[in-house]
Amino acid sequence: MAHWDTETILIPAGPFLMGTRGEDAERLARESGYHVSWFSGEVPQRRIVLPAFAIDKYPVTHRRYAAFCRATGYRAPASWSGAEPPADALDHPVTGVDRADAAALAAWEGKRLPTEAEWEKAARGTDGQAFPWGDAFDADTCQWNRDRTPDGPGTSPVTAHPTGASPYGVLDLTGNVAEWCADGPGHGTAFIKGGCFLTEEIVNLRPAARNMSGAANNRSLFYGFRCVQGAG
Repeated sequence: MAHWDTETILIPAGPFLMGTRGEDAERLARESGYHVSWFSGEVPQRRIVLPAFAIDKYPVTHRRYAAFCRATGYRAPASWSGAEPPADALDHPVTGVDRADAAALAAWEGKRLPTEAEWEKAARGTDGQAFPWGDAFDADTCQWNRDRTPDGPGTSPVTAHPTGASPYGVLDLTGNVAEWCADGPGHGTAFIKGGCFLTEEIVNLRPAARNMSGAANNRSLFYGFRCVQGAG
């Protein structure tokens, strides 16, 4: 496993702005053609205080997940053909893992899955900016379905979009794969953050956007994850 593959970044303790203001939700609804209720999970914007934590700089790759499977005998992801990862995509984010699979790798590494709040702070910084890199969308900063094709462009290496870094230097938080969070709206459900390579609408690539999986055991081919651990 490559050394950079498990690099973590410290997110300092303190407050940040999570979610979306009501007036901004109304504007986004008008601009995107969605009903304003689409944004209900983001509203209101609120000030959240979190302790310090360290988060993976990149989503977990096929290479990193393969090391876990070989060491523990854990089942292979649904995205693999057999027990081996795709040789031409080792540095792409692993997919085809449900939340329990993701939590198992995290525990093996002495880590855990991020909460939605931790994930969003790592992606947006403290002042509620719209995207990891700023308030204006840049089509070249992430892997998304800009051409609106049925299968999208597929995943990309997690290092492919260095200009998409968050204020803390965390990468690949927007597009590529939607990422599991530890929490959800109810038992057996989970928040999913970040959009993915199939996402066509820019509004759904915002880190504030709240998507949900009604089943935490969904081994979707566009779901991935990253890990966190306490700091101090």
